[in-house]
Amino acid sequence: MIKPALNFIGSIPDVILRNIPDISRKPGTVGYDEYLGRLQFYFPENWKGEAFLHLPDSAPEITELFARPFSDGVTSLLDYPSRYEPRNPALVDEFRKFEANSKAYLQLWRHDKNGTRPIVLCVHGFMMGRPSRGMRMFRIRKMFDEGLDVAFYVQPHHWKRSDKPPMQHLLCPENIPLTIETFGQNVHDLHSSVLMLESMGYEKIGIIGASLGGFTSALYATMDASVDFMFMAVPALNFDRYLDPKRGKFAFRPDHKIKSATAEALKTISPVNYKPAFDVEKICVVIHSGDKLAEVGAAREWIRRWAIPNCVEVTGGHWLYMDKNLRGKTWYEWLEKMRFLKR
Repeated sequence: MIKPALNFIGSIPDVILRNIPDISRKPGTVGYDEYLGRLQFYFPENWKGEAFLHLPDSAPEITELFARPFSDGVTSLLDYPSRYEPRNPALVDEFRKFEANSKAYLQLWRHDKNGTRPIVLCVHGFMMGRPSRGMRMFRIRKMFDEGLDVAFYVQPHHWKRSDKPPMQHLLCPENIPLTIETFGQNVHDLHSSVLMLESMGYEKIGIIGASLGGFTSALYATMDASVDFMFMAVPALNFDRYLDPKRGKFAFRPDHKIKSATAEALKTISPVNYKPAFDVEKICVVIHSGDKLAEVGAAREWIRRWAIPNCVEVTGGHWLYMDKNLRGKTWYEWLEKMRFLKR
């Protein structure tokens, strides 16, 4: 009786947040037939001979924007070009008009510059792309004090990658084709970050992704991800509610055909629709049993389909959960298991 009640209480902020209307959204201008055609471009049946998602095979050029002391080491901000090219020719001009999103960013906290320590690559949640927020979310100073180097990857249309902060164009219910292309860009840029770290000499790289970052990490795990482990906290595996056409602002009235085509197109970027290419023994997941923001049912189904053996459930909702120590305990035990830490 107690756990269901605590899950209900924990889910209250989730229900409130998911029902807040996004007043920053701009109405779409594409007509019905053209929009339907754009959605059909992404149907999985059209990508059987060629994978929609793909990764770069070399590290990008890097620019160091700043470097300053941090504890007994240094923190630096790097930028690099996003080399992703939209797969749909009809989206090229629209995709490229977001100039700030043409660069990606990686902040580092390093003890030295030889890359001999293990490094944890953090992938943030929705609207949490500012590194100062990442420091709190992932408790980066604690990891650093434990002896780890840390990196923070900024997802598309967040922080410096947004042309008009705090507006974002990653999740757009009125422009699903752009959303799909942006997730293609997201894993492409994430892999660029991994290749950058490898070029710096790092041989042990682990990923921790939270919420939206958990989704991105899971999507990355469907490809040849060259990292040592992935840890996902409250991964948001289902955006159907947020990306429902009813929430979008269109130049037409979306009907059942548009809704059905939206669901089919989104399968192209759904981890549940793929088999893992990454070793599931090296994946650990923490979910919250009352989570209604990241839809815990979708996470459980993904865990079942992939047969992920390392999973922990915490009582409560997405933001309000009860056992504050269990997540951290699971994380640091995982770091020890993966031989990133000796405690």
